[in-house]
Amino acid sequence: MTTVLIWALLLLVAPTRTFSPPAGADETRAGMCAEYSGLAQGFCVALCEARECDLRPSDDERCAILRRGFERASGGVRAPC
Repeated sequence: MTTVLIWALLLLVAPTRTFSPPAGADETRAGMCAEYSGLAQGFCVALCEARECDLRPSDDERCAILRRGFERASGGVRAPC
């Protein structure tokens, strides 16, 4: 089951189109999800640190899926990004 979840997250995070984050964005986001654990942390890292969904268009489907997954895994808490 864990392996399936990991693969699902990887597929969600895979780029769908060209995206250039601002220079240095990775360093400023590192550790943003440290306060969460388990599945909530996995969704948070995918959403905020890896995919940088707050910098993408609001209609990005994969970010919407990650956002819903994070909210479910965290008990309704909004993502920090």
